[in-house]
Amino acid sequence: MEHLPVATLLDVNRRRGTSSLLFATALLAICSTGCGSGDAAKPDLPASVSPGWTMKSMESSAPPADLPQLGTPPVCWKADYTGNGDVTVHVCGYRVSAFEAEQRMPAAANEVKFHKGVYLAIVHWENVSHSAITGLVGALQRSLPN
Repeated sequence: MEHLPVATLLDVNRRRGTSSLLFATALLAICSTGCGSGDAAKPDLPASVSPGWTMKSMESSAPPADLPQLGTPPVCWKADYTGNGDVTVHVCGYRVSAFEAEQRMPAAANEVKFHKGVYLAIVHWENVSHSAITGLVGALQRSLPN
């Protein structure tokens, strides 16, 4: 049986300790970002959008009545826009992904819904032209984080 010098054994133990410490640090960093149980942050929707849209208000809101129930309820906000007509925007933040909620939400007249990451946006309008609502919806999509 070969005997290793004490210095070599100490060096191996130091490397194992360093590797274990690096692994534990990486695991903690991943879990703090991916395993968090916190609610989605309030989205930063644009205050104004060309041509002529202005946000009148944005406040916390109950989830819309036709939003499907999927486990933990999302946190929601309601924004009202005026300019080329009246538009109501509900944005609901989920803890993981809004994809399933978008898929299960029923279609409605004068309404478009889309998800981006953990956010589901429901845009409802009255008496608004196609080009005006398209511009607003595009700006809302770009404003939500991935």
